[in-house]
Amino acid sequence: MNQNRRSGFRRLNPGRRLGFKSVLVEPYVQIRLGMYVIIMNLVFSLAFVGVFVYYVLDMFLALSLYFKLDEAESLITWSKVSYPLMFCGIIVLCFVALTFYITVKYTHKIYGPLVSIHSFLDQVLSGENPAPLKLRASDQLNDLAEKINALHDQSKDRS
Repeated sequence: MNQNRRSGFRRLNPGRRLGFKSVLVEPYVQIRLGMYVIIMNLVFSLAFVGVFVYYVLDMFLALSLYFKLDEAESLITWSKVSYPLMFCGIIVLCFVALTFYITVKYTHKIYGPLVSIHSFLDQVLSGENPAPLKLRASDQLNDLAEKINALHDQSKDRS
């Protein structure tokens, strides 16, 4: 059912891309912004993980020395300590992946309309009479697009 609806959508809008490529309006700009956000998140996440790992390992070594654990007891204790460390790593990876997804999704809602507005204004400046600017309902900057359309209509009426 969903595939039929998509293929019907493709026929109505032949220039429209589907899938992951449809999310990236300007891949270089969107991915570069996403990478900045990911690098910032990785730095803070690694700092958090570093502090967490330092204190967990310090507690493990203190427990080993205080209770004078032998090698078998140390391995059992280490297996219990390693689970929080792995869980922390998984949480950091999920956090970074979610941040990248949200960044790409949000920049698509802003940068996509900016590309459309830029193209519309280029057509107006070149003397063409473009169709009214239409954005998706989920896009940001719909108010700006409406004002640009109203301004264009006013300038056509004055001519």
